[in-house]
Amino acid sequence: MRLVDFLDQSSAHSGPVNQSAKFFDLDKHIFFTFQEMVNASIHLAEFLVERGIKPQDVVATYAPNSVAAYCCIFAISRVGAIWLPLNIKNTASSNLKLIGLSNAKFLFVDEAISAKYPKLLNSFNSGKVACLSPKKIANFDFSSLKKSTKKILLDEIYVNKQDLNSVKSRDLSVDKIISLFPTGGTTGDPKLAEWGSSTWEAIVDIQQQQMPITDIPSCYLVAAPMTHAAGVGSFAAILQGGSIFVMDSFEPDKILGAIEKHRITSLFLPPTAIYMLLASSKISSYDYSSLRYFWYAAAPMSIEKLKEAISVFGSVMVQTYGQAEAPMICTFLSAEDHAEALADKNISILGSCGKASPGIKLSIFDKQGCQLSPGLKGEVAIKGTLLMKGYHKNPEANKAIRLNEWQLTGDIGILDENGFLSLTDRKGDMIISGGFNVYPGEIEQLIWGIPTIKDCAVIGLPDEKWGEQVTAVIELKDPNIVPDEDEIIQLCKKKLGSVKAPKKIIILDELPRSPVGKVLKKDLRAIFGMKKNDRFN
Repeated sequence: MRLVDFLDQSSAHSGPVNQSAKFFDLDKHIFFTFQEMVNASIHLAEFLVERGIKPQDVVATYAPNSVAAYCCIFAISRVGAIWLPLNIKNTASSNLKLIGLSNAKFLFVDEAISAKYPKLLNSFNSGKVACLSPKKIANFDFSSLKKSTKKILLDEIYVNKQDLNSVKSRDLSVDKIISLFPTGGTTGDPKLAEWGSSTWEAIVDIQQQQMPITDIPSCYLVAAPMTHAAGVGSFAAILQGGSIFVMDSFEPDKILGAIEKHRITSLFLPPTAIYMLLASSKISSYDYSSLRYFWYAAAPMSIEKLKEAISVFGSVMVQTYGQAEAPMICTFLSAEDHAEALADKNISILGSCGKASPGIKLSIFDKQGCQLSPGLKGEVAIKGTLLMKGYHKNPEANKAIRLNEWQLTGDIGILDENGFLSLTDRKGDMIISGGFNVYPGEIEQLIWGIPTIKDCAVIGLPDEKWGEQVTAVIELKDPNIVPDEDEIIQLCKKKLGSVKAPKKIIILDELPRSPVGKVLKKDLRAIFGMKKNDRFN
């Protein structure tokens, strides 16, 4: 299935209850019915075809969360093009690298972003950029996008709407590339994971099996970046005919109020965001009885905070594990698992990320590529239709992570005798802070350029709020000339963005080094009491 097929085949097109489902933009106070979203995607698909976009061309979106962004995503899919989501929290230079790596042919960009970063437009030929504004997409105002059309576009072929049933039953045996999701190696070099139709179908199918909603109308809230897990998780709700509520800025009280007001049944947030909700002084002022699944992932969660979340929101917390190469939902820790672990005071289960999802197999391998028995620590490997097709135009990287039918994750973990997976660390030095991947190399490069600093190592230290706190440990050229710590942090924020900026600077007389002079990050972590998280390599 293409992404637009989840819209076209949605249950919202039939049945009196589902027909009231809509896409609501809570910031701009606009909505599209499902049929109006179909119409908008057709109008914009025609717009793309007129500008030379063909099936399997890459089209990028670079915009905040909005209903307008959904219009663009469905239009890209209807043409048969490949969607490249660009995170607005990345620096513009990082996104320019991804645009170049993907050879994107067209860009949908928020008008404020295009005004701030005019160099973006230089990456595209004339007429290959369209702006999103509060009331328009390109030259279309929202009212014109909603208007009915007699035809539907399928891979550059227009067919009458009454022939839609034949469209639904067409041959989908070819696993075409549907989207490119940015990822990266532990060095920080950008990579793009190719997700085919089989990957998207597996994501949605697993969600439908693991998180069904049958007793009340489904309402899914997108409150984290829709370019990541929060947006990906919405497509199962779209197929089920659930309403989609979208907000851009992260405001804890606004999210809590939206859950009550709009009877939200499901949402995804990384642990850091959940901590912010729990810190709200108004946390006890709202009704959360509509919630069926409060989905968290992307970083380890404090067990104490998890207990608090369950006490506030009820027995609705569910956890999954995945990565861009094996997206989102390779494992599942159900609400029942949480409840049983709490009742039995089984902290190891609460600290796990669950068991393998349907259709997914997990295994643990040692450094020699041999499978390990339950209870032994090694590299996590995954098998199943959920896996990416491969890294885009990077056969060397593909070869490095494939072990026969297994795909290596770079994560170190343990499978217990009951099949619960616990992640203990990462094979490389990548840091996960606030649900986002942070690569130390580019931060170290920047800090090394500060005249007073002799050497630097960036590591992740455990943190209640961020999961891992980006920490720069520095060695000075002259102990008597100490740089201003806040200036270092602000420099990193300016050059790399707030996610990658260190939250803390630590000064040591001398960094631990190997006999050949290489900084030993494993020893550095041990200095700060991380021996229990002894790394695999």
